[in-house]
Amino acid sequence: MITRFHRRDKAVDLTEAWDQLAGNYFQSAAFLSYLERYNPCQQRYYLAYEDKKLVSGAVVYTLRLDLLTYLGIRSPMKIKIAGIPCSVSCPGITGSTQHIREHIDRISALEKGLVLFLNLDENWTDPKYASGHTLPTVLIRNRFGTWEDYLLALRSDYRRRINKISRQGRECSLVQMDFGDFSTEMYAQYLEVYKRSSGKLEKLEHDFFCNLGDPFVLTACLHLDNVLGWTITLRGNEDFYFFLGGVDYSLNRMYGSYFRLLANVVRQGIEYGADRIDLGQTAEIPKMRLGGYLEERYMEASHSFSPVHRVFKLFENSLQYKRSIPSTHAFKAKS
Repeated sequence: MITRFHRRDKAVDLTEAWDQLAGNYFQSAAFLSYLERYNPCQQRYYLAYEDKKLVSGAVVYTLRLDLLTYLGIRSPMKIKIAGIPCSVSCPGITGSTQHIREHIDRISALEKGLVLFLNLDENWTDPKYASGHTLPTVLIRNRFGTWEDYLLALRSDYRRRINKISRQGRECSLVQMDFGDFSTEMYAQYLEVYKRSSGKLEKLEHDFFCNLGDPFVLTACLHLDNVLGWTITLRGNEDFYFFLGGVDYSLNRMYGSYFRLLANVVRQGIEYGADRIDLGQTAEIPKMRLGGYLEERYMEASHSFSPVHRVFKLFENSLQYKRSIPSTHAFKAKS
């Protein structure tokens, strides 16, 4: 049971206990400090204690976005979001199920207006909240010692697709770059991807990309020194993450650069020796054709004004992500 509850307005004030509770680098105090500098959106942090022990932590930020974004309906509204303010699939709240549940109640009571808890690992369907699905993330369990092992494990048609894209882009090269060389052209490619996203949240600025560094890695697909697309990946302790990317869609069909970059993320994860490769949210079908499977993510919403909250409860089905994604079986059946 939570016995103490505190708010902090700067990540620098988060203690070592916060990082011990964090499930990945995106939730760490160091990265949250980076976000305050390069993507400021009124971040605040709620810390829940059981006696003297930190048992749950949450990041909340404020953003104006389209509430009915999954329906493609323009519906701008200021929303308090419990999440990581850079469009990643991990939740903005950590701790055990029991403490997270209580923590959500505490935050909902303190924050005024609409509060949205994004990318929750569990679907509690608490009757007090409007709840449902949000974008799933796509994962690959890495049981491969090498890239060649991975290719041999694929069914022939999926392996053929990768080989075809490799031949199609044989004039292209994949090169690791310094973040200081992140160009305006590459930022424009990020904006192209952002505009096509079905679940738009915050739009990151150019400086956000230029100032990243270890443990992130920037990889570009080049043709005659022209950037066709790029990815940013993150080396975690046990997981490997596809973080952000950009594509020149006008040349994508000619060179297959998007799928080539995506396959390279898988290759990087295998070579890193990760237990899981997290390909992120959106573009589920091409990621599943690489052997990925869907891991569901959930959301809950509440409004401090009871009549408005009842409306949200009534129409909660309109708030959630409902795309039906067919299953793929990219890998051969295990013998």
